[in-house]
Amino acid sequence: MREEIRTILAQYADEKYRDFSAGLIPGAKPLLGVRLPQLRRIAKSIVNDKENKIKWRDEIASYDGAYADIYFEETMLRGMMIGYGTAKKGISCEEGLVCFKSFVPYIDNWSVCDSFCNSFTFANRYRDEVWEFMQPYLYSEQEYEVRVALILLLSQYLKYDINHKKIARNRKVSMADISNSFLNQERSVSTKEQYPYLERILATLDREFCQGYYAQMAAAWLMAETFVCFPYESTQMLSKECHMDAWTYNKALQKIRESLNPDPEVKEYVKSLKMR
Repeated sequence: MREEIRTILAQYADEKYRDFSAGLIPGAKPLLGVRLPQLRRIAKSIVNDKENKIKWRDEIASYDGAYADIYFEETMLRGMMIGYGTAKKGISCEEGLVCFKSFVPYIDNWSVCDSFCNSFTFANRYRDEVWEFMQPYLYSEQEYEVRVALILLLSQYLKYDINHKKIARNRKVSMADISNSFLNQERSVSTKEQYPYLERILATLDREFCQGYYAQMAAAWLMAETFVCFPYESTQMLSKECHMDAWTYNKALQKIRESLNPDPEVKEYVKSLKMR
């Protein structure tokens, strides 16, 4: 990171916040203690700077050598700049994918991973292309390559319909919502048409995850969110011959039960699915 930006970050360093956050992000570079809203403001100011005092493309390209990141916030800022920069209309699909690919090797903790995915709305403009591009990451043996792909599915795919409109999570999930009734079977046909990535996401989750804790947690989180958004389709996967490894499967069930959305009866049923 250039000294000019490092100086800007240092101005917003908070020692107490740094000490609090350090224990929550294992494996991260040393922290300055800059809060996420401030990092977002800095990233947006660089990307939207019409005078080009600091060019965001130059910054995201200078990872190594004299510009190697020293602090956690520097890597986080790069990810945010990629997210906001590639969201601009003039960015081609090829450039956005190159930016994504170049950044992934520098993701070394869950916080950078998740914030980057949440800001990478570029995926909503090139959904099919990004989906295909992500496949090697989804099936990688590297922990954070798998996590970044799964969290991208969670943040940019799961809750969007065929028209790219975002849906809200179900406020309530009842036994009627998950029962294998004729009504649910009929409704599911139209649901899968309206949400073309739903079946692909479930198929992606229906396997073992052995790349590491943070990949497994991402899979469990995605499965739990899928259940709240699409309870019938998710139950069909979880209640039959699910191929998830036991740890990830049980963690997904735990996250479903911890949610406020399912009724008590649903939580009891989900508990009964636990792998021994």
